[in-house]
Amino acid sequence: MRGKAAIVWLGIIVLALSASTTAMGSVPPATLGLSPYPSPYQGEIIEVPPGDIETLYFHIDDGGLGGWYHVVDISFHYTSHPAGAGWAELIDPIVQVGQDYQASQWYPFGVIQVDGPPSTMIDIQIDLTLQEPNGWTLHEPIGPIWSNTITKHITPEPSSMLALGTGLFGLGGLLLRRRRS
Repeated sequence: MRGKAAIVWLGIIVLALSASTTAMGSVPPATLGLSPYPSPYQGEIIEVPPGDIETLYFHIDDGGLGGWYHVVDISFHYTSHPAGAGWAELIDPIVQVGQDYQASQWYPFGVIQVDGPPSTMIDIQIDLTLQEPNGWTLHEPIGPIWSNTITKHITPEPSSMLALGTGLFGLGGLLLRRRRS
């Protein structure tokens, strides 16, 4: 009877140790959210004037666990449509390599500027390579994790449209006056 009880206790201890090792050694899957405001971005196209400057925000989603993540590498990307027509620049990076961030909270990523001729579409993306701190050691890097894409559409400023409309109205008046005379 004692032999069976000892084997059962040994089995329970082995299972408990293997479960705790698995839980500490596993890195939860994480996704990266990017938004022009500190809340989820719904994927709408954002109308901006030429030379627009704003802060972008990011958050790490680890399925609600709220773990802490260590930033190992940062990258900022953009593409413009039509190709080469516009540009985006990270003019003031706020997130830094070596900093830790808790999942499920919004943090400022950096200040960006977009510019280009009217009707240019600019897609913006970031990627982060993360590590999950675990006591004094770090797990293997996760990533790079690509964020969702933010699309900015450069539109003329309202004052520019007003000036254009006024000029066309005046030109129409001059042409009408010339026809009458």
